[in-house]
Amino acid sequence: MTEPHHFNDAPIISPDDDQFGIDPFAQAIAKSFTDIRSPVGATIALNGAWGSGKSSAVNLIRYHLAPAEKCNKLTVIDFKCWWFRGEEALTLAFLQELNGALENNIGKKGKDLIAKLGRKLLQTGPVIGPAINAATGSPLGSIFSGALKASKDIFSEDESIEKIFNDLSIQLANQTKRFLVIIDDIDRLTSDEALLVFRLAKSVGRLPNVMYLLVFDRDLAEQAVQEKYPSEGPHCLEKIIQASFEVPLPARDDLNNAIFAEVEKYCGSPTDDDQMKYFMNVFYDVIAPYINSPRDVRRLSNAISVSWPPIAGEVNLADYVALETMRLFEPKLYNSIRMSKDQVTGHHQDYGGKDNREQILQSFVDLASEKHRDQVKPGLERLFPRLEQMGYGPEFLNLWAADRRACSERHFDTYFRMSLGNETLSIKEIDDFIENSGDQEFIRRTLRNAVTTVRRNRRSNIPLLFDELIIYGARIPKENFKPVLSSIFEIADEINREEDNDKGMFSFGSTYLRIHWLVRKLTFNRCDLEERSEIFLAACKKSALGWLIDFTSSAMDDHEPKEEGKRPEPPEKCLVSKDDLGTLKRFAIEKIETAAANGELIAHSRLAYILFRWRDFRNDKNASVKAWTNETLLDNASVASFARAFTSESWSQSGNDLIATRQVTAVVESLDSIMDVELFKKQLEKLKDVASIDSADREIINTFLEAWTEKEKGKE
Repeated sequence: MTEPHHFNDAPIISPDDDQFGIDPFAQAIAKSFTDIRSPVGATIALNGAWGSGKSSAVNLIRYHLAPAEKCNKLTVIDFKCWWFRGEEALTLAFLQELNGALENNIGKKGKDLIAKLGRKLLQTGPVIGPAINAATGSPLGSIFSGALKASKDIFSEDESIEKIFNDLSIQLANQTKRFLVIIDDIDRLTSDEALLVFRLAKSVGRLPNVMYLLVFDRDLAEQAVQEKYPSEGPHCLEKIIQASFEVPLPARDDLNNAIFAEVEKYCGSPTDDDQMKYFMNVFYDVIAPYINSPRDVRRLSNAISVSWPPIAGEVNLADYVALETMRLFEPKLYNSIRMSKDQVTGHHQDYGGKDNREQILQSFVDLASEKHRDQVKPGLERLFPRLEQMGYGPEFLNLWAADRRACSERHFDTYFRMSLGNETLSIKEIDDFIENSGDQEFIRRTLRNAVTTVRRNRRSNIPLLFDELIIYGARIPKENFKPVLSSIFEIADEINREEDNDKGMFSFGSTYLRIHWLVRKLTFNRCDLEERSEIFLAACKKSALGWLIDFTSSAMDDHEPKEEGKRPEPPEKCLVSKDDLGTLKRFAIEKIETAAANGELIAHSRLAYILFRWRDFRNDKNASVKAWTNETLLDNASVASFARAFTSESWSQSGNDLIATRQVTAVVESLDSIMDVELFKKQLEKLKDVASIDSADREIINTFLEAWTEKEKGKE
């Protein structure tokens, strides 16, 4: 069962829980209280800033006072001063706590003395039971009104506070038992309330065998005194407190080790030596400067206990803890980074200028708290290499993506959404694919699931899957290359969606291109030419038509480049050997002609491309391809398929236009090498107004004819 996590920032209660070396200090303070001779209102102050561990120190002091309590030499009174609001309520509550502790030790007369003292202290204002109850939310009023009434039978109304106080002192001086009043969290009170607590300890509290431990932030207390009594300043507290101690500062090693323990508890450890080295560098640059107290440790621990589980393993551990630290301690900087994905992800060459990089970096640094700006700058440069002076090229992008760094564009969003970003897959999905890469049925099923999972941008998960495989390809066992590639080749056309193609002026990624990249990533560094040639020939035997033609064209270009002046590739850069190229070409021709005969070719989304490759592969003066196209042109539905295949659509935007304009082009260049152009045009003209054909077919025929006519006019 997982240990529950508590978010109440509770202080420790036992030396076994002491991570920061407070316990020896607590033992010394406890010994002071037990050894002090004849204490009369002895007051010790425990000072520390917010979050420094004051309450933990108090609990450890109590722990070491427990033996004295057990043998009835000491009674510890915890006065929760921050439960009460208003000076009257605080006074009554203080007296009630003192009364409750003393009544069993000094008898009824002593109890009535405390009640009488309370009445005298409060007689400056008309305090009655109901009013006190309203002020404190408790039955203090009824307790004290009853006690004060009873005291009338013993004390005369003209007895002075001094006499009452002296009588009470005599009663307490005769006791062997001591009383320690612990007043913690004084700095939670208002200035007036805090000053009242100090006055109570100085006046009412100065009794024999009664001691005080006042716990507060000294800077805040002195500020409150300065505001109320400008001439007194820190001297006011010196008159009340006999000894003052600061909570020991935790050793830097203890704080660091506490964070390491919390990170390991909730997130695990870095996976290898390189990751550990990177984690430690990020830790000292970004995280450690903000961890200066036990409460800082607890705040970060609470944060990661909540935000880590939804993205466990999906982000780089060092970057995650660093950004969580920024979120807690530098919220302005964190929010600016969150909104600046385009400025912090990618590589240095994207900026195009040193001044621009430095300006952007400085704009982030300026948002940090002033005392941490010197540390923030190198920290940001380590988290986001694009901000460094050192130039990083595109070759680093896949390395950062493989480590799921925050500087990787595809993983950046995951750090800020507590869920996977839109541009990445989970580690589990990647691990499952690699683990089952020898199972062809699993591979095909995974690919089909990916292509049917469509995201909000209308793209499927196919681009994500291939991008991740390109990054993590080195983990696929070499013996699984053949089943992996055979499965991909077999359904390549099925998973090739137009919507998955990259969009934009400089975008050229498509599913086919991603398969090409994966093919090279897997095999070029781990197989020699003969090995990969054998793998590819085996995969091509059952390959989908469109992909087989694309792959064969690329393999041919290695040995027989079409581009004028381009030399053949050296063997180590060729897909298949020269000897196997003929076999591959034969596979392609057979696949095309089978598809031409069974009707698959005319319906293929890459019909135009395949027809030109058929022409090139056959090398029979275009006879085979022309024979098929001329025969197929006699079928009305096929004419529309040809028109669709040779229609190109693009969008352009120029000048001050706010919207893009659709442009349709008829791609008719070199058309005469694969068909009878006059017959094609004659069939188009005949069918453009035929009502009996499908309306969508008629529309594409008319659109293509208009574009063809415009192109011919342009030539004239």
